[in-house]
Amino acid sequence: MRLEAFGEVLRLGLVNLLRNKLRTFLTMLGMIFGVGSVIAMLSVGAGARREILARIQKLGINNIIVHSIKPPEETKTDTQEENRWFAKYGLLFEDRELLEATCPSVDRVLPINLVKQPVWLGSRRVNAAVMGVLPEHLSMFHLAVARGRVFNEVDAQERKQVCVVRRGLVEDLQLLDDPVGMQVHLGNESYEIIGVLADARFRSHTREALAIDEHAQDVYIPYTTSMRNFGTMTYIQRAGTQEMSSVELDEMIVVAKETSLVRTTARMIEAVLRHNHKKKDYEIVVPLLQLEQQEQIQSVFNAVMIVIAAISLVVGGIGIANIMLATITERTREIGIRRAMGARRNDILLQFLTETAAIGVVGGLFGCLFGFVAVRAVVAFTGWQALTEPYYVLLALSISCLVAIAAGIYPARRAARMDPIGALRYQ
Repeated sequence: MRLEAFGEVLRLGLVNLLRNKLRTFLTMLGMIFGVGSVIAMLSVGAGARREILARIQKLGINNIIVHSIKPPEETKTDTQEENRWFAKYGLLFEDRELLEATCPSVDRVLPINLVKQPVWLGSRRVNAAVMGVLPEHLSMFHLAVARGRVFNEVDAQERKQVCVVRRGLVEDLQLLDDPVGMQVHLGNESYEIIGVLADARFRSHTREALAIDEHAQDVYIPYTTSMRNFGTMTYIQRAGTQEMSSVELDEMIVVAKETSLVRTTARMIEAVLRHNHKKKDYEIVVPLLQLEQQEQIQSVFNAVMIVIAAISLVVGGIGIANIMLATITERTREIGIRRAMGARRNDILLQFLTETAAIGVVGGLFGCLFGFVAVRAVVAFTGWQALTEPYYVLLALSISCLVAIAAGIYPARRAARMDPIGALRYQ
């Protein structure tokens, strides 16, 4: 078909659509909601994936996190007094030495000493999770300070009583002045605040993997200082019951030399710990495996969301087919006149397919606008992240056009196969 003829067919198709604006708009609604849903679902899914990736990367793709857990079968060892308990469990100093000496894929092992202590400032008291860590721990987990500084090797070697705190602790202690340089009490010892972290609290599986209490504030002190002041013993007294527990290493961060060695390293760690710990008093968390699991879950989620959005497009396509069949009945005499004036079946077929394609394109464009608005609304009301890629728009528009054309094939073929004489006689 010549370009002039195609332009005339396109013009006629648009004129016919504009002749019934309300009906055309209602026909487009299915495509608008379908395209908007596809864009919104893909954008929210991509934003969720990026957020999950960022959180897990904070844990370090090459890292393997091992922390002590109290085995459920742990029983008291002091049988003389029913209200006194003593428990010894968890990771050992020997475990760290064995991993560094026997696992060639291990780059280094960072210990963590975790204690729950109240933080006092005057009469104000806040429960906190005090983490004794090496200086490189802070940089490894991207814990940058918004104010002040982090502790360094000199602070660790001299066992200085300095700490780095989170913003939440500063707010709960109601510190109105600059907290850097102020003295707070952790338990019975006085510590100087030298830095306030810039990042927000860890959330969800990140906090669980790092054994951080969701309701506690976090305070970081040098590992050597923590071992000197708090040691490995924990004493708890509640409701007339006294409990003492001994945990040499609350947590270890095992760093593999390469990402490709993470799985092998995790198996080596499991083998070493299984040999030294007859009871299951440890837990291994591999962020790389968590990332892969989250990506698989996200892929399934995206597929389900696309199917749901595609249903809207299919419903829109059914609506287009229904309206076009009704339109053909109304325009039977017009079809007969065009055939009598020399129009071929292909011309009639192309005219109606052009109209359905126009519905798909225009409805798809409005659907893109609806999708952008929906994404903004989801981000504003839920706080979720969203990421709209250009190919999401192209994919949604392509599907919209294909559905519209597919829905118009049967009505267009029916119109093209009409008997011209019968069409002219139609009242």
